[in-house]
Amino acid sequence: MVLRVVDTKPQAIKTFETFYARAPAKEIEFSFTWPKQMQEIGVGGAEMYRSNKWKKNLSEYEDYKHVDEGSRTIYAEPGFLRPWGSPSKKIEVVGPMVKFDPPMPKHFTQLGPLLGVQVRLYRESDDGDFVLRKDDEGLFEVSVARAWLGATKHPKTGETFLFVYTPDGVHMILTGGSLTIGKDGIAG
Repeated sequence: MVLRVVDTKPQAIKTFETFYARAPAKEIEFSFTWPKQMQEIGVGGAEMYRSNKWKKNLSEYEDYKHVDEGSRTIYAEPGFLRPWGSPSKKIEVVGPMVKFDPPMPKHFTQLGPLLGVQVRLYRESDDGDFVLRKDDEGLFEVSVARAWLGATKHPKTGETFLFVYTPDGVHMILTGGSLTIGKDGIAG
């Protein structure tokens, strides 16, 4: 069973026009389905992406790094994180599995090719709670080949969230804090 989606095209167009300061020239087909659940693995530190926002020449891109200003929760597909030098091995992560509330958005804004996401992973405490790792071992920069950074709003809650996706589907969702997409880019 896949999650039900609803039309969010007007919101996606508004987000695009705000972020890029221009009207969208084309509509990209949503070629994947939303996962029913993901694992909460930690908190975000930054999102890095390449964009042609504000460019007159749309073939010109600039790299951007948005350092998270609030508390950003990171969800990922189980087994998705892998070490750079050993892609056949999985990075062990802990955290609860979280089911997503339907409906999910059908339309979104493509912010640009993903350069990376910085995340601080949870560890399990002696009490069985999930707490943030404080050492450098818990800080990771996630790079995903041929991935994109997207943004949308949940149609029921109105909460803005970011997500990392490839043609294979959605691999990470980043949400929480005061996250917004504004004329200056990602905020919060």
